[in-house]
Amino acid sequence: MTYSVWKGKIKMNIVLTGFMASGKTEISKAIAALSKYKLADTDDMIVQREGKTINEIFAEVGEEGFRKIEHEAVLEAARLDDHVIATGGGVVLNRENISALRENGIIVNLAPDFELIKSRLQDAMSTRPLLRDGGIDSIHKRFCDRLPFYADCDISVRIINGRTPRSYALEILDLCERRTASV
Repeated sequence: MTYSVWKGKIKMNIVLTGFMASGKTEISKAIAALSKYKLADTDDMIVQREGKTINEIFAEVGEEGFRKIEHEAVLEAARLDDHVIATGGGVVLNRENISALRENGIIVNLAPDFELIKSRLQDAMSTRPLLRDGGIDSIHKRFCDRLPFYADCDISVRIINGRTPRSYALEILDLCERRTASV
């Protein structure tokens, strides 16, 4: 496909899930730029609502407290229409999050292998709260533990080096259109 603007129609939100550094933010921006969709990012919603960075929230309330705040942002995002929604990597851990997002959305998992994640995270060790404790071995365990949660999606897109966010956006839009046409 070589569209300058995507011409299809999907009557549901497009929800991007995936492990940290899988490309959710950049690909969601590309989908919004190519389509009629507005962009919502649950991490941005949390930062705006709380008036603190994700790192500050983790430092103050820990991961469990953060997940409660994140759940509220997910419920808000799930009520939106005509949006591409980028989620945090741990959104999938709460089945209620996925159920709420699925009511009005197609769940798309961005699925890189761990070597790609590892290479992308090398530069982000200081900016991501879950990277500080345990290093790359801890991240690998977290990645493996989350794989069954990421498998509970409607569409999975393999992420590799060398492709642009725009190329993924076009692929996702096409896959979502085909999925909604068959329903």
